[in-house]
Amino acid sequence: MSLWGLVSKMPPEKVQRLYVDFPQHLRHLLGDWLESQPWEFLVGSDAFCCNLASALLSDTVQRLQALAGEQGEG
Repeated sequence: MSLWGLVSKMPPEKVQRLYVDFPQHLRHLLGDWLESQPWEFLVGSDAFCCNLASALLSDTVQRLQALAGEQGEG
């Protein structure tokens, strides 16, 4: 089971405290993808970390746009 699967079974008030800065709905939609990304490498400000952060941000935006398109079609 994914981490989001476990978190989503917690009482709502606990989940709200965990996800103050990141909307729960988006976390749910991107759950498996978010958990499979190499976030642990974003620890510095060198070129590698900056490039990785930029790529992850771009991919996140693309995925959200694709999901928004799917929501609009349905």
